[in-house]
Amino acid sequence: MNEAQPSINLMESETYCVNHPSVPTGLRCNKCGNPICVKCAVRTPVGYRCRSCVKNQQAVFYTATSMDYVVAAVITLPLAAIGQFIGPMLGFFALFAGPIVGGLVAQLVYRANGKRRGQYTWLVVGACMIIGALPALAVSALPMLLGMSGEFSLYGLLGLAWPLAYLALAVGSAVAWLRFGK
Repeated sequence: MNEAQPSINLMESETYCVNHPSVPTGLRCNKCGNPICVKCAVRTPVGYRCRSCVKNQQAVFYTATSMDYVVAAVITLPLAAIGQFIGPMLGFFALFAGPIVGGLVAQLVYRANGKRRGQYTWLVVGACMIIGALPALAVSALPMLLGMSGEFSLYGLLGLAWPLAYLALAVGSAVAWLRFGK
């Protein structure tokens, strides 16, 4: 009574990662169905997806045109220059003025661009804020660099503390709002 048992092959064939052909995997992207390995998988709220599907999905949210980046630079440069001359004069209160000014610049850029989001708007605004602040920082550092204060001193370096703190807080606030905000 020896009956031959049929052999059941549970794995039809071994699949390999689309990006790493030598890595076997049983994981598939839940959007396109391509096999992906653990290194290529991106965990999303709806399951694992490949990097290209995630990138394509995120690109839908960025609607800014190239002109929006120009508008962001044109708005940010003069506002940063004016803010850098005025903000540090507030002394300790520059710690509060920096984030407020950065948020206002970000709001203005966002609204001027018709509330369109750009993938690199935050980078353009951050760079323009730093570039716009350079003249004011040069004026603040000029007496120390030319030796008008008598000698290079720690006190002279502390004179740059408020302008640099103001700039860091303003840039940080604008970048955070544009990159992670609405």
